Amino acid sequence: MGKRFLCFILIILLVFIGLIPMEVDSKSNVDNKLRLGITSFPTNANPWTQSKQADNALQGRVYSWLSRMNERTLELEGDLAEDWSVSEDGLIWTIKLREGVLWHDGEKLDADDVVFTYQTLLDSKDKEELTFKRKKDVKEIEKIEKINDYTVKITNSVPKAYFVTEPLGTVRIVPEHIWGKMTLEEMLNFNNEKPIGTGPFKVKGSFNPQDNILELDRFDDYFEKAANIDSMLYILFENKDTMFQAFKNGDIDLFQPSKTQVPQLEKDEKFKVVKVMLPKLTQLGFNVWSDPENPKKQHPLSNGNPLLLNPKIRRAFDYALDKQKLVDVVLGGVGDVGSTLVPTSSGKWHLDIPHEYNPEKAIELLKGEGFTSFITEKIGGREVKVRTNDNGEKLIFRLALLSNGYAWHYRESMPFMTKWLEEVGIGLVIEPMDGSTLGERMSLEGENPCDFDLFIWGWTPGYEPSFILSVLTTDQIGGRSDAMYSNAEYDELYNLQMTQINEKERLETINKMQKIILEEAPYIALYYQGAYEAYRIDEFDGWVQRNGDGTVFNNESYLEVVSKAPIQKSEDKNQETDKPPSEQSQNNEASRGAFSNPTIWAVIAIVVIGFIILNKKEKR
Repeated sequence: MGKRFLCFILIILLVFIGLIPMEVDSKSNVDNKLRLGITSFPTNANPWTQSKQADNALQGRVYSWLSRMNERTLELEGDLAEDWSVSEDGLIWTIKLREGVLWHDGEKLDADDVVFTYQTLLDSKDKEELTFKRKKDVKEIEKIEKINDYTVKITNSVPKAYFVTEPLGTVRIVPEHIWGKMTLEEMLNFNNEKPIGTGPFKVKGSFNPQDNILELDRFDDYFEKAANIDSMLYILFENKDTMFQAFKNGDIDLFQPSKTQVPQLEKDEKFKVVKVMLPKLTQLGFNVWSDPENPKKQHPLSNGNPLLLNPKIRRAFDYALDKQKLVDVVLGGVGDVGSTLVPTSSGKWHLDIPHEYNPEKAIELLKGEGFTSFITEKIGGREVKVRTNDNGEKLIFRLALLSNGYAWHYRESMPFMTKWLEEVGIGLVIEPMDGSTLGERMSLEGENPCDFDLFIWGWTPGYEPSFILSVLTTDQIGGRSDAMYSNAEYDELYNLQMTQINEKERLETINKMQKIILEEAPYIALYYQGAYEAYRIDEFDGWVQRNGDGTVFNNESYLEVVSKAPIQKSEDKNQETDKPPSEQSQNNEASRGAFSNPTIWAVIAIVVIGFIILNKKEKR
């Protein structure tokens, strides 16, 4: 009876073990795939209408531009363009294309594709109903011509200093043999489920924005060097907590952890955690809408506090803030102290003027403007001493504080900023609101136009500085400008740098502009935000970090990263092409499942030996 019972137990154990779903063995990357964790999935594969940053996960891998930024140096270099030159007057650009470039369907790229792409944008330029995303990038172009199969000529109406960046580095080249059969309206409405580009990766199967896994296969005929990995998968997660667990379990190889997750990851030798700088500016902005007829006076329609038109009072704010503490405590050390308008991630375009935290100088400035007395006011249920002058004007200002999720660091910064400003005699009345409400408050129309004093908000301007510089031009009042700043000298310098083809001369002009904003302080740069990125170094090598302190999520990484594990090649790597990405992933993971684990085989061996021993005893 005892032997039969033991035999029964061994059988149950064997069956139970066979049913256990084992974790993926993260050290056996037999499929040579790179898995990236994301929290926002691509929604659009149409290069004409891309509007979300998440769409770059697909389009930035599939399509190519004429120029691109070198990830290591931040310098511009050719992508589909082999070389270019510009006439002395800065109006005519001659672009020589690479030869032998293939589209993903095997067709050859030539000048016809480039002319078609740009001509499509030019044809839509004056038609508001045609919402081609990049048509504003070609507004200076008068015409584009084919010189020969691999040379094009572009004529501009005015010189454009950053022409190599925009449009050469922003307009994705599309194949004429696919898109040329459509009308402009049809192009905008085309789902492009099977995008054809010339980039280093191509979509596996069809793109579906409802999926939660996007798989991109290596393009073996990529015009430079084919990637070392066979494919890359973008895997969608609900939040960073589930993504964190997946990374620790070996289900993904790269993701952005939160600052609270970093300490645990840093203790594990399998992982590398890096601080990366992003092209982000977070600023304290002021309502400085002035009267065009008398710039020292407030605009008659403004509902802001007129004291903020005084640049010395605004500069006092800057000196009063310990920005390094905001970076260390609020951002967890992931960021740079803010000083000038252009972020540090813009490389040479950032003017490096260290921030001076000096409360005594702030007090000196406020006293110099006549704010020598104090009065106690009740603010937010607390009694606060604020400075006042002989006219009875008090340094109390309304600050719009955003409640949106992305504004978490604004809110965490607020207790520190409130304390530091109160120490120099400035009181803040905090007004929580979402971004839409603040946008309405900034409107120049309605019953209460421009109804705010100051705010914290941010920009993600990219590497090229022209966009962030444009925000504070007079032309943008009522447009992008949220400070309503106007300075004739600044406007002149902005227009000048737009036409300076000579990079050294342009840099000098941009530096002058940054100095003006630092001294006038319509914006106070609080910090340039960064992020953490974590990736596996036990399974992959060859990661490339942009410019030494930028993101690892870039094409150079995806091309150069190489698996450390022995690769088991499939006989037919395309046999599952027609299956949806989510099903492909499940099949792949199943092949790396329970019975790839040596522990399971050891237990099975013990069970088998048990059967043999029992069987021998029964025969005796």
